[in-house]
Amino acid sequence: MRALALAAFALLAGCATVPTAPTGPTTTYRALGTEPFWSLELNGREMVFTEANAPGVRIVDAQPQPIHGFAGDIYRGRRINLNIVHGQRCSDGMSDRVYRDKVQVRVDNRSFEGCGNAVESSTPL
Repeated sequence: MRALALAAFALLAGCATVPTAPTGPTTTYRALGTEPFWSLELNGREMVFTEANAPGVRIVDAQPQPIHGFAGDIYRGRRINLNIVHGQRCSDGMSDRVYRDKVQVRVDNRSFEGCGNAVESSTPL
């Protein structure tokens, strides 16, 4: 009987499926500012900073180190630091759009201030 139970277990173990990566929505954080116009995207794997006055130039930091705090989050990379202050409603000053958070970005010893929101996308990044 014991041998039969072990054989059945071995057969069932062979039928197990391998877990796959989640395919549901992913969250991306987007921040932007004006004067000068800039944008930043944080997708869990990297931070990407762009400026309107430098078309085609993207500054990318892979694997930013997060520090989660009571009032917000800080992400530190080699060239980019992002400070998110949650719950401080913010307007970009150019439109009527209101964002959930205020942000401060430091890129290569230059400082930028703006607004940001977490955005869900339907496809993984």
